[in-house]
Amino acid sequence: MYRHVVQRLTPVGSVVNHQVQRNLAVSAVAAQKAGSLDPIQQLFVDKIREYRTKSAGGKLVDATPASQATLTDMLTNLERGYGAKGQDMTQFPTFNFQDPALVWPGFTDEQKQKMYDAAESKMESEMKAAAPEEEKFDPFEGYR
Repeated sequence: MYRHVVQRLTPVGSVVNHQVQRNLAVSAVAAQKAGSLDPIQQLFVDKIREYRTKSAGGKLVDATPASQATLTDMLTNLERGYGAKGQDMTQFPTFNFQDPALVWPGFTDEQKQKMYDAAESKMESEMKAAAPEEEKFDPFEGYR
């Protein structure tokens, strides 16, 4: 009897589950379109927009003369310490890496050329040894 009841209610449960998911999805989209943020979210968004308008010039936001003087002193110390006179220390540095030239320590040019020639001749001899001999075709006798 219990199994019979469960079998009858399983399709009903899946339909109810589907309807609940659909209603939640529709209500979430409707809430977003209404634009109703809770007060904390709205305050956060307003502060971000206010900060964006204040920081448009690239300077410190709501900086006092004392904090501006401290920043100038710190940048001057950095310039003096690292010898970066005239550099903008507030920007991220750009790096330009180049691959170093590889050298063979202790080899002269003649020794390197001799080594390359020896390696090339060894490769050629190995390739000849590995390649099978071609059979020659004689039109009267066929392949020999």
